[in-house]
Amino acid sequence: MSAAFCAWVMYIFQSLFNFFVVSGSGQAALTMPIMAPLSDLVGVTRQVAVLAFQLGDGFTNMIVPTSGILMAVLGIAKIEWGVWAKYQIKFQLIFIRIRFLFCVLCSFHKLLLKYLKSFKEDMTYENKKIFFY
Repeated sequence: MSAAFCAWVMYIFQSLFNFFVVSGSGQAALTMPIMAPLSDLVGVTRQVAVLAFQLGDGFTNMIVPTSGILMAVLGIAKIEWGVWAKYQIKFQLIFIRIRFLFCVLCSFHKLLLKYLKSFKEDMTYENKKIFFY
């Protein structure tokens, strides 16, 4: 499997797990001891694993009905969760695409750095080409 696909699966797992453990620190304590070694095994950097955790935890708090703060705010505003979910699902679908792009781009950053390093080595003073990195 590619690193981008693995990063995306990590993000999906964190988003779904956020339904059961809404607390960010609690979710990190439960999942990151598993995700960090798993990211090493599948070729994803630990930074991307943490990014998948942050994206999966942060934005899904606005829609999960197990979030106490969300339910309190909806209760104070006298908005039913079903009405909120209908509004929020459109927002979530837009941001799922953006989060997907972030996961993919960040998972390719190691490949990009290798390319830039080889590009930098190709640019020499003998060819009168200078590359600042």
